[in-house]
Amino acid sequence: MLAGHSFGGLYVQTFAAKYPDQVAGLVLLDSTAPKPGPVLSTNTESYNLLGRISALLSASAHFGTGRLVAEGSYSSLPPRARDEARANASTARYLRSSIEEFVAANTSMQQAASLTNLDGKPLVVVTADTGNAAGWEQAQDRMATLSTNSSHRVAKATTHETLLYDEAHSAAASQAIRDVVASVRTSRPLASR
Repeated sequence: MLAGHSFGGLYVQTFAAKYPDQVAGLVLLDSTAPKPGPVLSTNTESYNLLGRISALLSASAHFGTGRLVAEGSYSSLPPRARDEARANASTARYLRSSIEEFVAANTSMQQAASLTNLDGKPLVVVTADTGNAAGWEQAQDRMATLSTNSSHRVAKATTHETLLYDEAHSAAASQAIRDVVASVRTSRPLASR
């Protein structure tokens, strides 16, 4: 059973497409939607500029730039977890990998589009109800059609971030994972929610 949030949803969909026999079910948590079609070239001036910016930002992390960026993040986590997450997010490695992930987004969306059918394996798509761009919920609806044994749930009063990082709002994500695990273990369809 795989679960993926945001870009992580693309990665679990790609894995499920490549290794369908190793995947019993999926949970997509406000996942970025796949995008069929040709991969756009990353050998362009704008991508080269992003690469230079990535190198500059990751180098500047040694001077505290990363701490400034991370300081406003993760505020809903318990203090120890918040401080650990902020420390990790302020490193050069974290900043560089975040930018590189953004640069590779088109490729990742195209690769995830290779998953076209989960053959009835349990799938829960959870969508945050606040702060999403136009068309986001429709894209989430389309991902829910990957399986005949699926459920699309909208998590009330959550944002893309609080769906995972806020104890009060992460219940929908936890429940989705429990429901897919139960469906896999019992070989029963997902219960309606």
